[in-house]
Amino acid sequence: MTQYHYLASKVALKNKTDFIYQNDLDFLSLNFEENIDERTNEKFSYSKHFNPTCNFQVAISEGELPLKGEEQNNDYESKSLKILHDYIKKASKESDTLELYTSWNGEENFSLTNKTELAIENLTPENLILRDRELLIIKNKTFTYTT
Repeated sequence: MTQYHYLASKVALKNKTDFIYQNDLDFLSLNFEENIDERTNEKFSYSKHFNPTCNFQVAISEGELPLKGEEQNNDYESKSLKILHDYIKKASKESDTLELYTSWNGEENFSLTNKTELAIENLTPENLILRDRELLIIKNKTFTYTT
């Protein structure tokens, strides 16, 4: 089975990042897969734990995002966490709420092990290390929607 990290937002999320590769570590990247069913072209939710208003979601795979208590503290984990942190910081400029959740494939709707809320201003890469089936709600209290 695969451990996925899922990110949900009230607005559309990008499904890729761009990098220049200079060495082996540079080849490490995260894949952001949108929650669109290829057969029906309709959105679905990766987990019942996401707020229904956060219907734009991505599944994050590839990379080396550690689970809490299983960190290896190596360059690959550090880079993966930095990529995710930068992605979330950028996405927070478009939405007042982002939700990050992790679970094994097929266990997305099992009961939560933990649920926390954090202000975007306090977000660090280390805050993104979650337990299996943990939900982190990231709030941007200074965000205002523009029309």
